[in-house]
Amino acid sequence: MTPSVSPELSVIMPAYNEEGAIADAVEDVRRNVFSVVPQAELVVVNDGSRDRTGQLLDQLARKDGRIRVIHQPNGGHGRALRTGLDSAHGRFVMLIDSDRQISLEDFPQAWKLSASHDAVFGQRVKRYDPKLRLALTYVVRHSLRWLSGVKLYDANVPFKLLRRSIWSEARDSIPADALAPSLFLAIYAVRRGFKIVELQVKHLPRRTGVVSIRRWKLFKFCARGLGQLWQFRSKLP
Repeated sequence: MTPSVSPELSVIMPAYNEEGAIADAVEDVRRNVFSVVPQAELVVVNDGSRDRTGQLLDQLARKDGRIRVIHQPNGGHGRALRTGLDSAHGRFVMLIDSDRQISLEDFPQAWKLSASHDAVFGQRVKRYDPKLRLALTYVVRHSLRWLSGVKLYDANVPFKLLRRSIWSEARDSIPADALAPSLFLAIYAVRRGFKIVELQVKHLPRRTGVVSIRRWKLFKFCARGLGQLWQFRSKLP
């Protein structure tokens, strides 16, 4: 892809301290996404990593012009994702994580579905996460239905393919400090009546790195996120 050609798809990948997985995560995109959509770009937001993640990304970007790396001070996953979305050039955007816990083997099917839908959201039916995370996900799912009336099986899944115009429309309604802008974006898309389909995707055990939010911090994260969602209700269409 030459710089003068606008990409059809922008893949957004926040990354923090993932030196053990980042090269493989990028290769997953090259193998499963770029092979299907040659006119695509990968935007990786290095969120103040303290290991070699940023250095490795710069090396990969020098070898492939479709990879763009944005370095920023650590501000959390939400801010990194928002930076990536604001920097995307594609007609569609794909939101993924850098830990490789969701296989991209299902991307070709998601891309086919995007031809007749505004958004394709993944579903992690079988998950390899700690019991605490699974329990909190259950609470968030049912709280989401109560607070916003949105029925999505896995609203915060880090596998979302959608038209970038949805983000452009939703952006100013989503809090700048939102902990989970992907979740708010999903809610907005549903409430605005965009055509959405859910696709079951394969979830994998984490093989490298460490989970950055654990135990009590995870409880506080979810509580704050639900508080932001409560405030978001007034802005919902």
